[in-house]
Amino acid sequence: MVDSIRGMHSDIGIVVDDGIIIEVGKFSDVAKIAGKGEVREFDGIISPALINAHTHLELSSFRKDQFHHADFVDWVIKLVNARLSMMSVDAGPDCRRAKREAEERGTGYFVNVGNDFELNRSLGDNQLFAFEQIGINESSSEKIFTRSSEIVEATNPALTALAVHAPYSVSPSLMKSIKSFNDRRGSVTSIHLSETEDELEFVMSGKGRMTDLLNQRVGKWRFNPAGVSPVEYVDALGLLDNKTLCVHCVFTNDEDIDIMTKRGNAIAVCVRSNRELSGCVPPVEKFLKKGVKVLIGTDSRASAPDLDMFAEVASFYSEFRGVVTPEQVFRSATYDAAEFLGMTGAFGSISAGTIASLVYVPYGGNREDAFEYLATGAQGKTIKVKL
Repeated sequence: MVDSIRGMHSDIGIVVDDGIIIEVGKFSDVAKIAGKGEVREFDGIISPALINAHTHLELSSFRKDQFHHADFVDWVIKLVNARLSMMSVDAGPDCRRAKREAEERGTGYFVNVGNDFELNRSLGDNQLFAFEQIGINESSSEKIFTRSSEIVEATNPALTALAVHAPYSVSPSLMKSIKSFNDRRGSVTSIHLSETEDELEFVMSGKGRMTDLLNQRVGKWRFNPAGVSPVEYVDALGLLDNKTLCVHCVFTNDEDIDIMTKRGNAIAVCVRSNRELSGCVPPVEKFLKKGVKVLIGTDSRASAPDLDMFAEVASFYSEFRGVVTPEQVFRSATYDAAEFLGMTGAFGSISAGTIASLVYVPYGGNREDAFEYLATGAQGKTIKVKL
């Protein structure tokens, strides 16, 4: 079936055939291509579905108010204990439900980080599943990498990659092996970076609250303090380049930002989660002024109210209003994310050849105010266009 779609009060039409956009242009012209297919008109905005640049779908059984915490380390310990007590078969329905709800609310693609390979790969192909690895001891690095790389090697590199958890939980050799593996396959490498002040203290000196986490979860562990910031540390290991997605980056200084500018990595900002777990947000204005690509993610339901990307976009814009325009925010959550992930041929825009992952947003205002509405008032009102 070939469908033709038009937003009301617009002369732009979209022709869809078997889930793929085959033409975008003047409605009277593209409607001829549709022939006898269904013509559907919408009184509002037709938008490309958004891209969630960082989430943990496997944590969808949890809610942030379950984990009353004194600090980040306390939150991690409680979350890990809760996750380990739940079987994958029990987590599956919640994960699928949460993903489906996110899709209905306007998300088309996910960068999904997790530890349960089978569970996460069962959630569909509109994701890059970043199979997260943890192992701070050099003695276990080769074994961990061999096991995980053999699993991922058999999968499509556009759908699955390895991921580094964080510099306080992964050894230098394991980080380098993961990065080399992903580079060979052309995949993006995700890493949580500079999320908390505890992380800074640990990487710099090997001391602080992170040691309590490692003592409980690892027992016998070894770490050689780097004496530098987490950004400098992982950069010295060769992790930062234009195929690296650094998540959070809340506690970054000017020197860190200069490094990122040179390396060309992107940053996934999760405003609501950052506020919940550290009380701060990343220095987005500085990143943007330096030309660092800033993307938007929700993080998990264990640290954010939901996985609704339009709600996350609204929070991001509210936090950085005056620093970014509504158009910039919307682009960050669509085309910029697709470009960084190498997905512009499939997601992030409404153009011929892309997947018809579309969202309808009821709207009766002026056309020039549409981006402002998408960045402030669309959450809770979006409708997935079903073809």
